[in-house]
Order: sequence, then structure tokens, then C-alpha cells
Amino acid sequence: MFAKYKDFKYFNLIFDSIPDMVFMISRDKSGEFYYVTANQSAVDNLKFPADYAGKKITELMPPYSAKVIISMYEKALTTGDAVLYEEKIEFPDGMEGSPKIRTGWVESRLTPVLNEQGECEYIIAITREITNRKNRERELSRVKEQFELIFQNVADAVFTFDEEGNYQHVNPAFSKLFGWSRDELTANPAISILPESERERDKFSEILTRLKNGEVIENDFAERQTKNGSTIRVLASYTPILEDGRMNGGIAVYKNITNVEELREQLRESEDRYRIIVENSNDLIRVTDSQGEIVYASPSHERILGLHPGFFEGKSFLSFVHQEDMHKVSEFFKRILDSGESDEMEYRRLDKHGNVIWVHSKGGPVRNTKGEVEKIVFVSRDVSERKQKEIALEAQALHDELTGLPNRTLFTRYLDEAMSDTDRTGAQTVLMMLDCDNFKSVNDEHGHHAGDEVIREFARRITAVIDADQIAARLGGDEFQVLLPESMKREKAKTISERIITAMEEPFVINEVKLYLTTSIGISFYAANEQKTKEVLVKEADLALYQSKNQGKNRYTIYQGAANKKQAVNSSWLKRLFQKKLGE
Repeated sequence: MFAKYKDFKYFNLIFDSIPDMVFMISRDKSGEFYYVTANQSAVDNLKFPADYAGKKITELMPPYSAKVIISMYEKALTTGDAVLYEEKIEFPDGMEGSPKIRTGWVESRLTPVLNEQGECEYIIAITREITNRKNRERELSRVKEQFELIFQNVADAVFTFDEEGNYQHVNPAFSKLFGWSRDELTANPAISILPESERERDKFSEILTRLKNGEVIENDFAERQTKNGSTIRVLASYTPILEDGRMNGGIAVYKNITNVEELREQLRESEDRYRIIVENSNDLIRVTDSQGEIVYASPSHERILGLHPGFFEGKSFLSFVHQEDMHKVSEFFKRILDSGESDEMEYRRLDKHGNVIWVHSKGGPVRNTKGEVEKIVFVSRDVSERKQKEIALEAQALHDELTGLPNRTLFTRYLDEAMSDTDRTGAQTVLMMLDCDNFKSVNDEHGHHAGDEVIREFARRITAVIDADQIAARLGGDEFQVLLPESMKREKAKTISERIITAMEEPFVINEVKLYLTTSIGISFYAANEQKTKEVLVKEADLALYQSKNQGKNRYTIYQGAANKKQAVNSSWLKRLFQKKLGE
């Protein structure tokens, strides 16, 4: 069929230069469609192999795409007419042989080529990928639907007009406000919502001229006339619709403010009421600008903080905020400013004498006509009494009731912090486990009240001899722990242990009875970045403690690894399990 081309080479050059995908398809005796030839664009886009010629469509295309394409070829073959269709198909995606597939849209024209007998010998397919166009159409449709949804449901009266000012569309709010329907307005261009005075000076022509010059008109106070002849006041905004830089229409938005004077009077009354409330409120009320400068402070500032409200005006909102809370109060302010939403928090303020006052503060944004946060109103209530109770309850929950020392929960926090500091600074952490030797006999012979007195005195003696940066805790019963954070030398642990042992040598005088008690101590160490958990550290100190017990009590033992473990298994494992019951 190419005999009419004098130079087949030039045909191939032209054929391969066509940007659209072009295929020549035929059908074999079994009824299967196969590729005769295809241009370079088709080969590249569909990742055809070099030997594609003669291969069936089902061999080269993904199953779904092959099914769609074959059905269209069948139609062209059956009717003998050209077939034009758009379809979503699957494309091979990636290098040759890759199983990856992507989905896209194509537009194809199938043209049957008949032989001299009038039979379809070939089908020429010209295919263009239109995925981007389809995506744009879908996005345009989505935007149009969103606009229509807003147009139909917005509370303000909205209408569109052409470049001559003739009505095109009006929303339901417009019809409700003015009484005119879209059909009435479009059928009779003479209908005007302008009052007589503005018609005489052709006010809307002035508006059109400004819009044609590219101007956007916002919040213009105006009077308009309804179908029944009544006059209403509106805030009118107009925006030109441009096409290639030229106005071909516009959108108008009218906000009904007919009752604005009444609203203003109501506002004045509200302001009077709020002023009375603010001036007599026990809450701290202040207003800042968007930079955090205080522009108003309520009279309650003088009653609560001891400073005249005028003292705060012009100062930063951080004035008289506790130093430790300044960062979180700054973040509090920034959250409200950035989000435009109300927020609340509790923090510490200072009165003029430097005394701490806990406040619960709520902050709310005040927007300007552009919707920007212009000011922030803070209402802060003194919650010092409640906060002190909460702090006391929290302290109670984290401290041993009998001795006042940190309990296991709080001590574990300190231990975590100390081990983290060790990893950071390199100074090792020392953990000491200790208990009161033969404590059970005190309870058995002198009663639990005497036992409590011994525990209190035992705790007092420990805290009296350890350094200020060291922490003692009671785990329960007669079990105690001591934490030596950031200890540079192991000798420090020995020194503290000796102090504690010496402190216990003085007799315990309980109900005028002298009790001679001692203590046993186990010591473990944590070095920087050591692969050891706090549970392991505690276990090591525990093993060292029981080695002290096994060696006669009234001594300290430093954990030595396998030696401690072996002795614990051989000598004291059963004793460890039952010592509390046996009273040591």
C-alpha cells in the first residue's frame, strides 16, 4: 500500500516524527488483532520491545487496556466506519519488561483501510494521551461545583453581570433580600435596584468604569431598592471577571446592614455593660496588639498585682511573668496569633513584691475587617490556692508518707535523669541499695510503732550524711536507695557508705529503749553509654547488698560482676526469698 511513495525512507521519517501514537493493526486468521507497525512515539510511550511487529495486542498491552482497545477495533471492523473514542487505559510504566503500570486517558481515532474487494485489511489508529487535559477538566468541574455550592448557599446577596451591567445570575439570598427572581431580572433589563437618586447620575456606570480599569471595590456603603419599593442599606463589593486582561463581567456581593444604626446602639449598650463587668471583675483582663504590647489592663491588676493598670500599658505581655514560664507563655501567645483560635493555659505571674501568683489564662483573638488577628484579649484568674493544693497532692503522691523521702516512682525518675546525664557528660552514676539489719526483730519485740520510729530515724541519719546533690529514697519496709549522680570517682561511693554505716552506730533510742542496729549496703555503677538498663543497675546493687548480708552485715559491697552473682546463687538466694519472713 506504500507503493505510491517514491521514497519509503522519507515516509518513515515523517511517520516517526508524528508526536501522536500511530499504529497499523491487522487481524490474523484466528481473529486476533496484531501490530503491523507503529511509529516511534507509540513504541516509546508503550515501551514496545524491538520485535513488537506481528505480536498480538494481548501480548503487549495490560489486560484491561487490551480488552478496551480490542472492543473498539471490533467496532471499527464491523461497521467499516471510523471510530472516535476517549477511554481510560493502563500504560506500561518504566523500563522494558517492568511490571509497573500507570493509568491515563487517551483519545483515539480508528480508521479502517479497505482493500480492492471492500474488505477491511488494516486499521490505522491515531492515539493521543489526554490525561493532563482530563485532569484539568476534572479540576475545573470541581472548582465550578464548589463555586456553585458557595453561590447558592452564601448568606449574602450575590449576583453576576456582563460587561454592560446586565444581570446574568442571582443567588437565593439575593432573591430573598430584593424580591426579584433571576428570570425577572434577565427578562427585563430595565429593572433596577438602584434608588432614584443613583439612577439619575447613572451610579452603576461609574462602578462599571472602575471595574474596567481593573479596580476591585470593597465594602462600599450604599442604598438599594427592593421589589416592593423599600430602601435597604448594604455593604457592596464588586470584583471584575477578567479574560485576557479584559473585563467581560463581574461579581457583586451585598451584605444587608439596614439595621446597622440599631446594631450600633446595641453595641454601645453592650460596651457599657462590658465596661461595668470588666471594671468590677476579679479576673485580670488585658488586651494586647498583634506584637504583644499591652494596650489595656483592667482595674483588677491593682487589686491582685498591686500595680496601677496604666503601669502595664505599652509594656510587653511578658511583664511580670515568672522567668521559668516565659517561653511557654510566648508560645501560648504565638499559637493564638498564628491559628486565630482561642487557647488557654496555666502559668505563674509575679506581684509587685515578687510573690508568685498562679493564673489560669484564656486568650481569644480579635480580628479586623480583613480577618487578620489585630488584638488578643486575655482573661486570667488567680488559681494559686487550687494550684498549691495540686502541688501538695502531687508531692504527696511522689513521697513516702512515713519519712518524707522520695518514693520508688520519684526515685526512678531521678535515676533515669542521672543515667541520661552520665551518657551526656561522662560522669558515672552510683546507685546504693541499703536496709536496716535485723529490722524485723524490732517490729516483733517492740511493735510496729517502734518500727516506724526506727525507719524515720534511719532515714534522718541517711539524709544527714549524704551531700546536697545526692538523693535518698525509701522503697518500702526498711529498704532504701541512695543516688549519687555524676560521681567522678568511685571513692566517693565508699566515703558515703562509710558515713552511713558510722551514722548507724549510735544507738536508736525508742521509748527510752536503746536499740543497736546496723546497715548493709550494696553499690553498683553506671558508666557513659554502657549497655545497661536501670533494671540491671538496680539488680546489681541488690546482689551486692546481699553479699554484704552474707559476709556478716554492717558493711558495704561494690558489685563485681560474676563474683557477686555466683555468691548470690550459692549463699543467699533462698535467704533473699525468705529473709523478710525469717527476720534475717
